[in-house]
Amino acid sequence: MRSISGASITRRRFVQTATAAATGVTGATLVRPARAAAWDHEPARRAVVPPNPIPGGVTPPNHAQIHLWPAGDPAVTLPFSHGTLKGFDVDPSTITDFRGFSALAYHAGTATGSDGSTYNLESHMTVLRGRYIASDGTLRFGTFSFI
Repeated sequence: MRSISGASITRRRFVQTATAAATGVTGATLVRPARAAAWDHEPARRAVVPPNPIPGGVTPPNHAQIHLWPAGDPAVTLPFSHGTLKGFDVDPSTITDFRGFSALAYHAGTATGSDGSTYNLESHMTVLRGRYIASDGTLRFGTFSFI
């Protein structure tokens, strides 16, 4: 993969770094409830209750709708999908009733496979951490990543 500065990185290294970042953020929030429960001498209770996705979103050609609005400069056109960003006042969250921290990044470049083939790479990564109203109506705290 080539970056804008001309430095290169392998596809394997990119995926390893992205996975490690997402795992580190997610894993850090999973340790805290278990540690607190150890002090209370009670087992940690974790219910898997999904959040509600935002209504609407973008629909890439030949794909199902993705519940996100890509925030960023609308003058930017992504190189391979030719999608445009939706502006600076767009909420980067992918779930409803969310209050917390969000971070996003767009990656674009090329990757070379082990067979010498060149592939176009374009990705969008989002990390969310905060409180949300779950699909069962309860207030929850969680960390999510979307790649």
